[in-house]
Amino acid sequence: MDTQPLAAIGIAALLLAGGVGFVLADTGGAGTAAPNDSTPATANATVSVGADATVERSPDEATVTVAAVGRGETAAAARNNVSGDADAVSDALEAEGATVTSSRFTVRPEYDYSQDGRELVGYVAVHTVAAETSDVDTVGSLVDAAVDNGADRVEGIAYSLSDDTRADARDEALTTAMDRARGGATTLATAEDRSVGDALSIQTSASGQPVVRAEYATAADAGGQTNISPGPVTVDVSVQVTYELE
Repeated sequence: MDTQPLAAIGIAALLLAGGVGFVLADTGGAGTAAPNDSTPATANATVSVGADATVERSPDEATVTVAAVGRGETAAAARNNVSGDADAVSDALEAEGATVTSSRFTVRPEYDYSQDGRELVGYVAVHTVAAETSDVDTVGSLVDAAVDNGADRVEGIAYSLSDDTRADARDEALTTAMDRARGGATTLATAEDRSVGDALSIQTSASGQPVVRAEYATAADAGGQTNISPGPVTVDVSVQVTYELE
């Protein structure tokens, strides 16, 4: 059987296992060595490895977004009908320990549609308030307080991680991904009777997915309490590492 050095033939392989991908490549310039050059042609061969890791953390921040809705025959009337409720909602959220981070107001015409066309029946004003808390166990209480004080609907609840918690999770995920990358590179190199040397380049990327809850309701309307159980927040990282082969 005809055999050739690794540098002369070049080897490319892909192996997916546990989120790890590999590519073996020769960067030594196959066939460029002088006839009497004693340096192995494969001295500059490398292996490039992609790996990823996911770390979960319990959320330690939450944002509650609620809205008060008012109607009137004119835009001014609709605005006046909602302004008091919006202020009361903001005050109630702050009294529960949350920080109101944004407030948005919109007003639009409301029409009655029929076969003959549309007829203006009034205006709808919506005042949306968003509030943050670092005590995620109080989210249900925030929803109840908002509804009890004039909020007509809950726009959304988003759970997330604080900067410190996210940084800690990212460090753990990066460590895991790098361990997988070197382990995968070692597996592939061993199969070619080689060993893995220093990392020549490293590229990383990271992302995190907030946990969003939109189905909670109006337990407060019936005098009950709103209970919400958030899921974990994930932090995902990917690394692309090129190692020297020895």
